[in-house]
Amino acid sequence: MQAFLINLDRATERRAYMLGELKRLWPELVVNRALAVDIKAPDWQPPARYRPGKWRSDRWALGPSDIEIFRSHLDCWEKIARSDQPGLVLEDDLLFSEQFRTSVEKMVQHPHPGVIRLDGLSRSLLLEAPIAICQDVGISRLRSLAPSSAAYLLWPQAAQALVSTAWIARTVDDFLFDPYPADRGTRGHGLPVWQFEPAPCTQAQFGGYEGAERSIPECLRITERKDTVIRKNRRLKGPLLYRLRKEFLRIRQRRLEAARVRRIVADGGRHCPAQPAPGLSW
Repeated sequence: MQAFLINLDRATERRAYMLGELKRLWPELVVNRALAVDIKAPDWQPPARYRPGKWRSDRWALGPSDIEIFRSHLDCWEKIARSDQPGLVLEDDLLFSEQFRTSVEKMVQHPHPGVIRLDGLSRSLLLEAPIAICQDVGISRLRSLAPSSAAYLLWPQAAQALVSTAWIARTVDDFLFDPYPADRGTRGHGLPVWQFEPAPCTQAQFGGYEGAERSIPECLRITERKDTVIRKNRRLKGPLLYRLRKEFLRIRQRRLEAARVRRIVADGGRHCPAQPAPGLSW
C-alpha cells in the first residue's frame, strides 16, 4: 500500500499537517509527494496533455489551476500504474476520521475494478444499493456526478486505464466521477466509480469535525492555487453557440438524471449525501 500526496512546495503548513496526521493514523504508510507544478512560476506553460475541450467537451478551456490539479492527479495514476500495489491519491486539505486506516485496509482486502471514492460532503449523490465489504463498511456504485477528487483508491490496472484515456480538457473531478459523460457531450474513462461508506475523510472546505474537541487548522481554510478570477473569464466559457449547446445538454442531462433517480431508488438505491464516518460531519 502506498499513498501519493498532492502538495505544492510552498504549501509547507499543509504538508506538515497532512504528513503529521498520516503518521499518527498510519505510521507504516509510505507517503510520496506527487508532481505539483506551481502556476505562479514565471515560466509556467501548460503540459502537452492539455488539449482544450472546445466543441468536444463540456469545458471550452481550463484555467491554469484546473490544468495543474489534473496534471498532479495524472502523475499519481502513472506511478500507481507502474507499481504492483494499490495506491491512495490524497489532496492536501483533508480532515480524517480516526477510522481512516481501518477503512482503507478493509477496502484493500476486497479489490474492486474502478475508482473508489473515499471522501464525502453534503451534496446528494445517486447511489445504487450498497455492497457490503465487511460488517460495518460498504461501497455503492456512483450514478451521478460527484464533486471533489480529494481522496480515492486505485489498483494498478485502473490507474493504467485512467492514464490511457486521460486528456486534460475537463476538471479532474468531472473526469473521474462522472458516470455518464456522454450526457454532457464529452467522453470519460469507462471505469466503474464507487462511493465508500462511511466516508473516512472530507475536504476542510466541505466538512468538519464533530463536536468542539478538534478544530480545522487555519492553513486548510486558505486555498493555494485556485484561480477563481480566471475561472470566470468568458474566454474560457466559449462562444455563444457553444454556451447554448451546453445549456441544451444541461437541460437534457437533468431530465435523464431525474429518470435515473426514480429507477435506481425504486431498485433499492439512494439519492442523498454519503454517510460520514464517526468524528466527521458535513
